[in-house]
Amino acid sequence: MYWNYRILKLTNSFDEPYFEIHEVHYDENNTPYAWTESHNLLVDDTFDELKESYEYMNSAFKMPVLKVVEGKLIELRVDE
Repeated sequence: MYWNYRILKLTNSFDEPYFEIHEVHYDENNTPYAWTESHNLLVDDTFDELKESYEYMNSAFKMPVLKVVEGKLIELRVDE
């Protein structure tokens, strides 16, 4: 099991979409099953650690966007 950063497409109270970066956790089958409740702000002890975290978070833009549907994470198609 592991985690990484992913972009989640969410909906506000006006039913308008918006996007956030969250930590997403995966099971033994590489299926995303959990995510952090709030978006992430980067905080680290050193400049180099902060830069490394930023680069890791930036990798989320190379993966499909996820959406929460009925309590589960699903990958969106490009046109959604």
